Amino acid sequence: MNDFFSFPGLIPWVAVAVAGLYLVGGRFAIAGSDRKHANYRAGALAQRLGLNLVAGDPSFNVFIRYANAHVRRGPSDKRPLHIELRAEGAPQGVPLEFVYLHRVEQDSGFAEVTRRNWFDCHLSAKARQPFPPFEVVSRDAPVGIIAQTLALPPTPTGNPTVDAAYLVTTEEPAMARVLGELLPGFATYQSVGVHLVGDGNTISFVMQQDKAPLVASVLYYAEQLSPLVSQVARRLGG
Repeated sequence: MNDFFSFPGLIPWVAVAVAGLYLVGGRFAIAGSDRKHANYRAGALAQRLGLNLVAGDPSFNVFIRYANAHVRRGPSDKRPLHIELRAEGAPQGVPLEFVYLHRVEQDSGFAEVTRRNWFDCHLSAKARQPFPPFEVVSRDAPVGIIAQTLALPPTPTGNPTVDAAYLVTTEEPAMARVLGELLPGFATYQSVGVHLVGDGNTISFVMQQDKAPLVASVLYYAEQLSPLVSQVARRLGG
């Protein structure tokens, strides 16, 4: 990894700054930053996750996205911006899928321009057996509060350290206790935010483009992410 990222707490702010780099430094600065952080390109990132890229441009940089000509150009009427990456594999014996989707549609009216945005980024592991749904969010995360997506009640894990760091929601107390045993393994991600969603069949580590858990911050530790999510799927679903 580059020494520029020796302090993970700086990564969210650096990621926000990079969004304006194209306007300040032009294409040469963006191209240089793309080369400097080539480990965030889709092909290299898939390898870091232990997966195979099955859809999308292997040169697309999920951190320095303005290096992509389509992103720089942006959407126009009847020509949306659509970036989609998908990588698959089972490096720890558990089926894993990484998805990155960024789509912007534009409609120009007489007095205003309307844009509709979609963003989805997650690493998901499929469990062998169904399990009770759950959600985990960091209580204290950089770049904004992590929004919950499932309507589940808060449930203590029985581990005071985990309960102080994370809000765990599930209708099954036994599930909360298991998560209390597993979540200490995510300590690396405490400084960047953790958002885990278990829908009963898959466990997903959810990332965001402009708030925690920020894509660039999480994938700085990409090599650690696959084993952690696989471990949760193995423990919960057999």
